[in-house]
Amino acid sequence: MKPLEECIEACLSCLKACEICATKCIEMGESEQAACIKNCRDCADICNLCIKWLSRQSKFAEDLCELCARICEACAMECDRHADMHEHCRRCAEACRRCVVACRK
Repeated sequence: MKPLEECIEACLSCLKACEICATKCIEMGESEQAACIKNCRDCADICNLCIKWLSRQSKFAEDLCELCARICEACAMECDRHADMHEHCRRCAEACRRCVVACRK
């Protein structure tokens, strides 16, 4: 798979995992999940934008991908804090880490 296609697929996977994680955290209604929800929402949004910019081969896509990688790293670290207790957080952290690697290729 080409790096561009790999990055788009990783961003899509990460976006989905973040949306699922944020939704499940909201449904749990626990206040300690607030940081997780916020990070997941930011991460999902930047991944969505990356998919769009990469797909249209924006000249700014490389810069955006670096920002995406930084946000994904932060999201993964937050989700890792809850990964032992919540499967959706573990899956989200994994998807975020895969996205970091793909965005930096």
